[in-house]
Amino acid sequence: MKKVLVFALFCASAQAQDHPLTLDTHVDIPLSYMHDAKFDAGKDGPLKVDLPKMRRGGLDAAFFVIYVEQGPLTPAGYAKAVAQAARKYDDIDLMLKRYPDQIRLARTPDEVRANRTAGRLSAMIGIENSYSLGHDLKRLDAAYARGARYVGLAHVGNNDLCGSSLPSKELGDKPDSNLGLSDFGRQVVQRANALGMMVDVSHASDACVRDVLALSTAPIIASHSSARAVTDHPRNLPDDLLKAIAGKGGVIQAVAYKEFLKKDPAREVAEKALQKRVVREAGDREYDSEKHDYLPSYVEGMKAIEREHPLATLGDFLDHIQHMVKVAGIDHVGIASDFDGGGEITGWMDASETRNVTAGLKSRGFSDADIAKIWSGNLLRVWAADEAASSASLDTLVDEAVARYDIPGIAVGVIEDGKVVYTRTAGVLAETKGRKVDTRTLFKIASNSKAMTTALLARLVAAGKLRWDDPVVKYLPDFRMNDPWVTREMQVRDLLIHNSGLREGAGDLMLWPEPNRFTRKDILAGLAYLKQEHSFRSRYAYDNLLYVVAGEVAAAAGGAPYETLLRREVFEPLGLSRCQIGSWSRDGVGNVAQPHRHGNHGNEVVNADPPTIPAITSAAAGGVRCDLDDMLRWAGNWLTPDASQLGWLDAKQREPLWSIQNPMPVGERRRTWNDTHLYGYGYGWRLADVDGQWSVSHTGTLSGMYSTLSLLPEKHSGFVIMMNGGGEDARDALAEAILKRFTVSGEKHTVGEYAGLMTAEASAPGASRAPDTSSRVAASADEAKAMLGVWRDPWFGEVSICPAKGGVGFAAAKSPVMTGTLERLGARYLVQWKGEGMDAEPWLDLATPGHLLLTKVDPDADFSNDYEDLDFTRVGACP
Repeated sequence: MKKVLVFALFCASAQAQDHPLTLDTHVDIPLSYMHDAKFDAGKDGPLKVDLPKMRRGGLDAAFFVIYVEQGPLTPAGYAKAVAQAARKYDDIDLMLKRYPDQIRLARTPDEVRANRTAGRLSAMIGIENSYSLGHDLKRLDAAYARGARYVGLAHVGNNDLCGSSLPSKELGDKPDSNLGLSDFGRQVVQRANALGMMVDVSHASDACVRDVLALSTAPIIASHSSARAVTDHPRNLPDDLLKAIAGKGGVIQAVAYKEFLKKDPAREVAEKALQKRVVREAGDREYDSEKHDYLPSYVEGMKAIEREHPLATLGDFLDHIQHMVKVAGIDHVGIASDFDGGGEITGWMDASETRNVTAGLKSRGFSDADIAKIWSGNLLRVWAADEAASSASLDTLVDEAVARYDIPGIAVGVIEDGKVVYTRTAGVLAETKGRKVDTRTLFKIASNSKAMTTALLARLVAAGKLRWDDPVVKYLPDFRMNDPWVTREMQVRDLLIHNSGLREGAGDLMLWPEPNRFTRKDILAGLAYLKQEHSFRSRYAYDNLLYVVAGEVAAAAGGAPYETLLRREVFEPLGLSRCQIGSWSRDGVGNVAQPHRHGNHGNEVVNADPPTIPAITSAAAGGVRCDLDDMLRWAGNWLTPDASQLGWLDAKQREPLWSIQNPMPVGERRRTWNDTHLYGYGYGWRLADVDGQWSVSHTGTLSGMYSTLSLLPEKHSGFVIMMNGGGEDARDALAEAILKRFTVSGEKHTVGEYAGLMTAEASAPGASRAPDTSSRVAASADEAKAMLGVWRDPWFGEVSICPAKGGVGFAAAKSPVMTGTLERLGARYLVQWKGEGMDAEPWLDLATPGHLLLTKVDPDADFSNDYEDLDFTRVGACP
């Protein structure tokens, strides 16, 4: 009767044109997969799952399994298991590379659905038996990077993670051991949770399943297990564990493996006897399924066994599914075949008969919606939930960054497909005050201000008040560069793209450290004394002074001060209601983050804001402060502009801002981390390919505050980070970890991963060129007498080097933070700064008796410490 039912089901299903998205969570592959011609998945051969059979049967997706047999817990055993697993990963890659038009790797549930929509099959990867990790947790990360999305802990035989449902006498296991998770097993479960990888308890002992349920912070799966209440086999799950897995949101995949569906000890004995006979006849020492299962004597022997001991049937399989749905619920049951690993039942002998399962479910009264859940919906839901709950999620990334780098206050926002999907704030405005950071807290965005300046200029271009290729002297007749030809040829666009020929950071000492007494008029006058290090327009070298000049060009063209124009042309029309520029009241505006540095007693406020925050000279280069809400609004204007925003600045005017105007060198870090090949500067934005996607971004660093704005236009996605301390490494590690969630969606990276890479960079041989100055001593006025006096540089102004409190003091007239004392190291002198805002010390060298030069002690210190452009002459004696 059952054979008639199966035939009828097959005939009915063969006529079906449509089917639910079908997903098999367990398909084994032989060790010679894709290498032995008979195991080429692209051909209709002896494999139970190959691409032609998947197409004929309507199987859309399958987890191909990295299985290794349990062996001894020895170095040699681990090495063999690791090598076998590596080969299987390579074999799956080979299948995908050989048939890219037919099947693609799916790293996320969305990719499974997208492949189905595109008419392609999906391959996923699962791990069966974590013995293949070789007791090295790092291999789990490597497996995830290769595409593994579930990790099965055990197989037949206890291992170093947990007990097996079938302990192995050959490996020395006690038959009733029922071991739970080991310490290493707990680490694997926790790391899988962190990665967003599903934890699979099929093959695990009951005790291990219970331990995993108690430990895991995400739903778990049983990738191929049926119901013990229906067939009393240790590999099946009892009802209490079915309920417990469901209670945690997980899913149990009923498996079409004959021995788990129908008990027939005599068949098992007959199969073992056949295997021994075939091995003996072949002259081999032990059974190898890849060889012996395909020999004529084995095939004929199995036919004889089938006649005497019939296989379990599709009906038996459906009995298990019905029971599991009754116990665990319709949302917690799925389907696995275990094909090519022993799975086969009458009615579903291989992937070509997949539609029989769907027809059978319908015959048992399951609705189309329920069948869709059983075939794939439940598993995809759990997969997505595990990814969302992963401790490499955004919250955990932020928490990790805060903890690792002791960030005093932080605000992070993420836009996905045009919508704000995440905001997170943590920490305080200032360590000395307890007020917490929120989405309305103002941070210095530093050089992210540059894009606002170029947007202002674009508005003036759109209004016909300015052209990008206008000469700067058209608007600023007193503008002078050191070279008269460059003065004449410098265009407005040249002010924005760092191609002036000046040294990187030239003249920045007129902007920072803050506060200082330099004015924009001083900058315009001082530029004439800054000598070009390179030819005009020949290369990229970052500068800030010319953005200050650009702000003055905007003021001249727009007929109002830069600050007034920025509020009127950018803040107000875009609704950036909290963004501040110019002079404003700290307490009147309120909720203002203060910059910090790491001191002897933890985070310390530096350069705290006075009650009235003054307008600063560097406004156009880095003077804007905004809160998270406004920065997300600013980002949204670029990613998915609405009609009013396009009315503010249309596509034609936006285009040059995001076009590469000046190529930039691609550093080793970008090549290694982001696979970047093209990198350049637009108008106020950095442009690059990142993992094959277009990226538009900028960073900001200013007086203890750090920011990042990173956009992926093709995905209509991006993120904002603002911090009031912690350092550039903290910002960059967090930004990279978030960025990878968009550019390589199937991977999860942590802040610690990138922190480690940066630490390795910094500690690599030759990475630091800073000399050892630990033996320096305070300089006396007598030994430093050749340096005493008042000195003047034509752009920086005067400094005094004069006796003070038994030593020698250094003080800059227009930059009061630049105050320190002279110290001597051998025959050379350097300045030990007192000011909190100084982060790099200079050497002082007399070129001639009346000629003083400065250079950075650490040649790799921040370029804004622009000592190399200073050229002092003595103008008087100490008072």
